Amino acid sequence: MVYTNAHRLFLQILTSRRYLLGHEVQSTYKKCCAKFHVTADNLLEFVKEINEELGQINLVIRKSIQEDYESDSQCFVLVNIFDSDVTRMNSTFTSQELALFRKVIEAIVQSEDGSILITEAINMAFNLKQKMKIGESEALIDRLVQDGWLLQHTDQKILSLSALSTAELQTYLEEQYGDIILKCFFCKLVSLKGYSCTECDVKVHRQCGSKFWIRNGSQSPSCPDPKCAAEWSHVEVNLPRKCSKTQN
Repeated sequence: MVYTNAHRLFLQILTSRRYLLGHEVQSTYKKCCAKFHVTADNLLEFVKEINEELGQINLVIRKSIQEDYESDSQCFVLVNIFDSDVTRMNSTFTSQELALFRKVIEAIVQSEDGSILITEAINMAFNLKQKMKIGESEALIDRLVQDGWLLQHTDQKILSLSALSTAELQTYLEEQYGDIILKCFFCKLVSLKGYSCTECDVKVHRQCGSKFWIRNGSQSPSCPDPKCAAEWSHVEVNLPRKCSKTQN
């Protein structure tokens, strides 16, 4: 397919948002194609054609996983592949603001469930070499949420990394915390809030794991690595029960 105005509009929308969740991707794709009378029959091929154009300016659209507080969502993220280190934001944030953002990232990565209290993030201003006022720290956290780097969950008290952060800052996360963070056994993307095996190093996104267990007709979760296959009694997943035939 020739690169069309439908491709350009889709990219324009994604550029303004930085990432689109699964249902948003589909609806945006269909609307862009309808507007310019392009057949909407292959989203992945459509994105591939955009990526061929983006390669010239060191950008790429990547699939990622948004790990929200209660569930996961697939999404597409616009990523800068020329320089994905957190220091790339030097043109947008001061060194003091970046120092606080790094501390927030570190706390989230090292937490048990991939999230921290928003008050904890704000109070990290006291731990910086160059102290930051609480008002400034609070304003920065709000900005990071508004810009899509952090997720502020429904109860408004908890923060975690967004799909934008895990995709855009993947190199930084792996270099700094490669001995801590794990990638999903299935999709090979970083998972901070997924299910972890208690017997081996396997970790899976909640969405990826649930799809696997349902597809395989599992009655209860277990480690997807056949070398381990340990029962995951610590994981609660609502799996469909097999129907049993009643004999007359």
